[in-house]
Amino acid sequence: MADKRKRKTRLYQRTQVIHILKPDNPRREGSNRQKIFASIREGMTVDEFLDVVSELKGGTKDLQMLVNSGHVEVT
Repeated sequence: MADKRKRKTRLYQRTQVIHILKPDNPRREGSNRQKIFASIREGMTVDEFLDVVSELKGGTKDLQMLVNSGHVEVT
């Protein structure tokens, strides 16, 4: 199976690190976004996050919504 080409993200650099500010999951139980939030680990990079959530059909928009709600921070 061929590797997918990794596209650039406009909002974040792939080497930036995600920090969890509020560990409680803000999304409805059983939803796809709840699974995406549950997959975030403290200290993971944006690149690792995108790899994990690609299986859940997620992307940078999900990360942006979590940043805007104050649940995570990207540095």
